Amino acid sequence: MDFNLHASTTSAETYFRRVQLAEDLGYRGLYIGEGQLDILNPFQLIAAARFVSSDIQLGTATTNIVFRDPTLLAGEAGTANQMIGGRFVLGIATGDSAAYQLGRSITKIAEMEEATKTIRTLLSGESLETPVGPVPLRFPVGDTVPPIYFAVEGPKGQRAAGRVADGVIMGNGFDLEVIEAVRSRVAEGAEEVGRDPASIDLMAAGIIYVSDDGEDARTRARRRLANRAHHNFRLTLDSVPEEERPGVQRFMDNFDISRPLEDRVPAEFVSDYLVQRFSIAGTPAECIERVKQLASIGISNFLLTPPEYAWEEVTRRWAEDVMPHVG
Repeated sequence: MDFNLHASTTSAETYFRRVQLAEDLGYRGLYIGEGQLDILNPFQLIAAARFVSSDIQLGTATTNIVFRDPTLLAGEAGTANQMIGGRFVLGIATGDSAAYQLGRSITKIAEMEEATKTIRTLLSGESLETPVGPVPLRFPVGDTVPPIYFAVEGPKGQRAAGRVADGVIMGNGFDLEVIEAVRSRVAEGAEEVGRDPASIDLMAAGIIYVSDDGEDARTRARRRLANRAHHNFRLTLDSVPEEERPGVQRFMDNFDISRPLEDRVPAEFVSDYLVQRFSIAGTPAECIERVKQLASIGISNFLLTPPEYAWEEVTRRWAEDVMPHVG
C-alpha cells in the first residue's frame, strides 16, 4: 500500500519541512500543485529538494500545458528528474482554476494527449520531428524516465489516459462505484492502442482528516474538499446519484472560484454525500475501514490532501494511526 501526500505552499521552508516529514514518516511520495500567482513554482522547489531528501518521490499534481509549451515542460521535467536522482513524477491536468482566473481556456483533452506524446518522446531520449528537422532533448534526464500521470475526471480524459499515460490521479473521489467506472474507461483507452490496462496505475485521490472525534473530522474536511468536488462537476452531474443532485447543484451554484482555495463555498453547502465521496475523514478506525474497502477493489496507491491549516498534524496522525493497520 503506497500513500502519497499533496501540498501547496507559499513558503520554501514549509515545503522542505514537509518533504522531510513525509519521508521520515514513510510516505511514498509528495506532490505539489501549481498556481503561478498563488504558490511557489513546483519545479524549482522539487529540484531544490535534492538537498533535504533521498528516497521519497516528488512530483507535480498538477501542472498543465495552458501556460507551458510541451517542449518546455519536457525540459523542466527532465531537469527536475536529473536533480533528484530519478524520483520525479510528472502529473498534468487541463488547467482549471489558474486558467479561469487569468481568462484562459483549459486544455482540450486531445491537445493534452498529443502534448504527452511529445513530452514522452523527448524524455525517452528520442528526437521530436519538427518542420525544420529532428530535435532531441540535449541533456540527460537521469537513469529513469519520469512517469506521466493524468489528473482527469471525465470519460474522455480517462480514455486518453489509458492510451498515453503511465497513471491516473483519480480526483473523482473514493466512491467504489465511481472508481470502477474510471477503471473501465481507462481500460477502454488502453485496449484501443494495444496497451495492458493493468500497466496503468490508478491513484485514488482526495482529502483526509483523522481525529478522535469522527464528526469533527468530517466537519474540518468540508471546505478543503470543495474545490475538488467543483472540478468534477463543472461540466456534468452524471456521476452523482439522482437523489443527491439537488444538493450538489446548490453547492455548485454557491461556489466562487475567485476566492481563496479553502474559502470558495460556505461549509453548509458541502453535503454529506460530497464529504463521503471526496474525503476519508473520521476516527482512525473509520479511516482504516475506508482504506480497506478501497483495497478490496484493487486500489493500492493513494494521493492524500490534508487541510492546509492542519497539514502536518493530520500527516502525522495518518502515518501513526492508519498506515500501520492497512498493510
